[in-house]
Amino acid sequence: MKFHGLDLDDFQIEACEHITNGDSVVVSASTGTGKTLIAEYAIEFYAAHRQRAVYTSPIKALSNQKYMDFVAQFGKENVGILTGDVSINKEARILVMTTEVYRNMALADPKSIEDVGTLILDEVHFMNDPERGTVWEESIIFSPPKVRFLALSATIPNAREFASWINSIHGHDVKVVEYEKRAVPLFHHFYFGANNIITREDLPHAIGQMARENPHSGNRGKNRRGKKAPKPKGRPPNFLDLVKYMEQNDQLPCLFFNFSRKDCESKALETAYNMNFFKNHPEPEMDKIIETHLSDPEIFEMDSIQSLIQVLERGVAFHHAGMLPAAKRAVEDAFGKNLISVLYATETFAVGINYPARTVAFSSLRKYDGTRHRYVNSKEYFQMAGRAGRRGMDSKGVVIAMVDRGMDDLSEIQKFTKADRIPIFSQFQLSYNTVLNLIDKHSEAEIEIVLEKSFDSFLKKNAGQRVNVWASWNNRVRTLRKLGHLQANELTPKGHFTTKIFTEELVTAEVFADVKWKRWTPLEMACLAAAITYEPRHFRNQRPKRGNTFYRIMSSLEGNPFLMRNLSIFGLSARIPLVEAWCRGESFSQLVIDFGLPEGDIIRIFRQTIDVLEQVRRATDQELLKQKASEAMRLLDKDVVSVTF
Repeated sequence: MKFHGLDLDDFQIEACEHITNGDSVVVSASTGTGKTLIAEYAIEFYAAHRQRAVYTSPIKALSNQKYMDFVAQFGKENVGILTGDVSINKEARILVMTTEVYRNMALADPKSIEDVGTLILDEVHFMNDPERGTVWEESIIFSPPKVRFLALSATIPNAREFASWINSIHGHDVKVVEYEKRAVPLFHHFYFGANNIITREDLPHAIGQMARENPHSGNRGKNRRGKKAPKPKGRPPNFLDLVKYMEQNDQLPCLFFNFSRKDCESKALETAYNMNFFKNHPEPEMDKIIETHLSDPEIFEMDSIQSLIQVLERGVAFHHAGMLPAAKRAVEDAFGKNLISVLYATETFAVGINYPARTVAFSSLRKYDGTRHRYVNSKEYFQMAGRAGRRGMDSKGVVIAMVDRGMDDLSEIQKFTKADRIPIFSQFQLSYNTVLNLIDKHSEAEIEIVLEKSFDSFLKKNAGQRVNVWASWNNRVRTLRKLGHLQANELTPKGHFTTKIFTEELVTAEVFADVKWKRWTPLEMACLAAAITYEPRHFRNQRPKRGNTFYRIMSSLEGNPFLMRNLSIFGLSARIPLVEAWCRGESFSQLVIDFGLPEGDIIRIFRQTIDVLEQVRRATDQELLKQKASEAMRLLDKDVVSVTF
């Protein structure tokens, strides 16, 4: 079977046949095997039958990329995108959106997806995410009965159990297609420095050798007296030595993963200082990319852009979430055109973005996950490692992890690099928004049925365990009554407002569902919306001054004990100067200098703020509040902050 001029693999043919038969399909296949082609087949199949196709992704960057890919493939008039803060051609036959946006539509506005034929859930293993996983679960639970699912995932051992759960909810056939063989096989290596490199198959021997050299190394690095065991001899591996090794062994281009933005940039700069992959012959195509993406006077003179240009001109690059969108597009463009020999990137580059390389390298197999330092798990490892090996270009994909004999536990590394064996599990959590929407649209008997549809309930029932769906529900109902969203079992006007709020719904409702908003200017509303999305890591080193705007806003909030407990006062004081400066006309480059934040983080703050204001604008029936929210969005959504395609 051919599709788009390509001979499909057997697993792709099997999946396409199930789609043609009107079944839902769960595809569990290794990274880099060609799952995207199946999604494109589903889109074309349902479009031919005059039904809409919705493609969802876990992150906005991937949604934006897929939108541009689909526009090029299907035509601008046929494709739309919805990401909360961006809405383009929302009536299109093909819609790209984040999974959160689809879930919100399915729950709060089910009529808007009545004509959807297929829901494509890319990277569905994100259902395991502790904070966001419930969104994937609710997207499946609240979809209309006629929707057919195409769930695409890296290898998941319980794919059939997952498919059975979907079948139990919607009652139609859900087929499973599993495929672990890669078109380009992976070969895993570990680099100890000084060209000392071993294969994964050599790990048991290396573990035994280390145990003989240092018999106490397995006891958490301490001997029987509690003192640190002596480190094995030799210095830790050096990333630049590894790059030179890969160049000598014809293993470039390399996608080099780091778990620190700062490391990505510093390593790229050091590599470019020591190596020039264009061999002193300027690359005209790279000059065109720099001119296309980075020549805007607003950003060209920024230090970060000059650093990026400096490394790009020598065939090196860095990529992370703290960069300007234009800078990331420049890197992706250059990497896609095979102009980058070494790209230092954080793990977000491995999520959905289809830019493989001959070799994938890891500067470390340990990461900080926001709570603790730990080894990557098998799914994270193979998500990144799977980018090695370009179909039609490479006979094999090479994976090389830097390992420090003095710090790393080879036995632990052996476990998670052997195979991806992490199953999908439930992270279902009842949000206050979900509770209000269920009460608004369903009877108590219907609500009980819905609550019992979670993947967690399904697994417990199959295991013969007791399922208690009401404890969490009752706690949330009590809170909603206390805050005035519910009166008995009926939604109040405030409750109806909150059914359309999906970001910090209780705090947002307390701020904007009260008449206090009438005394605020659009600028002050923007400051409050920014405070709602405040993340401490952005301002941890700042001690912002509290000016007139802060005290005016605080005077109107002080009578609300809930907000005094739940709205970050520090976040409000930190965000006000940033929002004020931008809304009053300060240049973006000056903003970066004044606040010392990465460019990409500043843009993310403003885009999140715009998203909250858009939710408020849609949720309220007060015309003046709509106008003020729109004006606040206009003040923020300009120049480099605006999303352009």
